[in-house]
Amino acid sequence: MSESTPAFAVDQSPDRIWPLRGEFVEPALEQDFRASTLSRVLPQQRAGLVLWAALMVVFAVPDYLALGAVPNFWILAAYRGVFALLLLGAAEAFKRRPNLALQGYVLVGLALLGYSFFFLLYGLRPDIRAFNTGAIMVIQVMLFLFVPVRVAMAAPVALFGAIGATLSVWATTADASVKVGTAFLVALPAVLGYAAALRQQKTERLEFLLRRQLLDANRELKDEVVRRVALQGELERQAFTDLLTGLPNRRALAERFATESARAQRRSEPLSLAMFDLDHFKRVNDTHGHAGGDAVLRGVGEVCARSFRGADMAARVGGEEFAVLLPDVDLQRAGTVLQRFNDLLAATPAMVGDQAVAVTATAGVAQHQPGEDLNALMARADAAMYAGKQAGRNRVVLVPADAAPAPS
Repeated sequence: MSESTPAFAVDQSPDRIWPLRGEFVEPALEQDFRASTLSRVLPQQRAGLVLWAALMVVFAVPDYLALGAVPNFWILAAYRGVFALLLLGAAEAFKRRPNLALQGYVLVGLALLGYSFFFLLYGLRPDIRAFNTGAIMVIQVMLFLFVPVRVAMAAPVALFGAIGATLSVWATTADASVKVGTAFLVALPAVLGYAAALRQQKTERLEFLLRRQLLDANRELKDEVVRRVALQGELERQAFTDLLTGLPNRRALAERFATESARAQRRSEPLSLAMFDLDHFKRVNDTHGHAGGDAVLRGVGEVCARSFRGADMAARVGGEEFAVLLPDVDLQRAGTVLQRFNDLLAATPAMVGDQAVAVTATAGVAQHQPGEDLNALMARADAAMYAGKQAGRNRVVLVPADAAPAPS
């Protein structure tokens, strides 16, 4: 074996469970597990403490009937009363501070006091020795259930109970069979309770890990779904958006036109389309470079965003060519809207670096005719736009139905 290969490897995984304690090696993970059991454990413990207190008081009656008002009875009665108050106090403390139920120290202390009471009974009530031994056997089993998910803490207390009960019997009887029988009876449930509780603890922690892994996987799956939905939304946005200006592109215009033209025909409402092209844009590129041209186009996009209604759609459909779809707007109103846009555009120079560049546009406007598709409508508006360029640029030209383009 090479020196670089260790003869053995110690499992340092935080998921590892101590073999004899049945707890997670990683303290934080163990704490998370215990906290997850609180809603189940707390009601059980509080109910158990109240029941235990009631039994301690009720069994004072058989003590009195068997002993009478003798000092031994008053000793037992005082022990029962004080212990019952401690039990009820612990139940109230668990209500006020639920985390005490998970720590186990309070329950362990009460168990030690409870065992001591039964040890006392062996001497003061030898007539119920068999009953007393049976009660300790029950306590041995219940201890592993009553101190939740803490077998490492319950085991030493159960051992204390077995040894204490055995010594108490040996001190109060000379019968060897009783001594041996008691030792066996109180030790057996402690051993079996430990083994059963240890196995249950490990199983519960493995189930906790599995649930945690499933929750993590489910959370990752949800996050992945969210990421994919966001990615799909971004891809769709990019598919319908001109990335330079942020305006819709020709594809988005085509989809919107299909909806608006159908609505306009169904409701007999007007629908207009404007095409405008930036004047002398080649000169901008030649003077300021493509970066300067991009800056101008972005500026035009910003003016468009401020100029038109939310119901309108301004789109970039070519290099320096734009289209504006105007639902429920007739030709004359559309011309007015585009003229107002042209005036604002001319009054808003684009900033190329620290230099202001004047921008104007020439627009052609056409009103949609029944049955006309987008290409035909754009062609009519486009023809009007080129007529405007030939007439001197920086103007809006309207195209009435069945009429030649005319300057507005």
